[in-house]
Amino acid sequence: MSANEEKHALNLVVLLAKLPKASTLTTQELARRLGLSVSYVENLLKVLRAHEMVSSRRGPMGGHCFCGAVANLSVWDIVSVFHVAPTALRHSGTREDFTGWLEAQYEQARIEFFKSQRFAVLLGEQAPDWESEGCVEREAPHFEYAESHFQNHRDGVGRSHAF
Repeated sequence: MSANEEKHALNLVVLLAKLPKASTLTTQELARRLGLSVSYVENLLKVLRAHEMVSSRRGPMGGHCFCGAVANLSVWDIVSVFHVAPTALRHSGTREDFTGWLEAQYEQARIEFFKSQRFAVLLGEQAPDWESEGCVEREAPHFEYAESHFQNHRDGVGRSHAF
């Protein structure tokens, strides 16, 4: 998998981890918020579910939620699910091998950096203070309508419209 998949998966997990405990998001809503296609998000979710980082529920009140212990995760724990290590080249003095060696050194430094970053830090002040106990059903949306939205208005031609 690519670095883009790592980045998109991390953004997806952050989005789900910031949700209140009883909340879920549908695949369509995740795709909209992340600016990705629904099929791409479905592929990310499939891998995350296989690694038990995300739980999903089908049906009209279904959706996806984060199912990890925020305090115990590093960024690498999430990114590594999508990481494909480049093949290491031995340094033999040629330009091609030296470039491969530099790339391997960069990759190792990148991995060490991700391991040192706590996932909870990415969540910032919006991090929930609960450990995962599994996901619960999404609550039904609650709508409040202001009375002024339903007042009749004249359009200047004598017609009345309710808004």
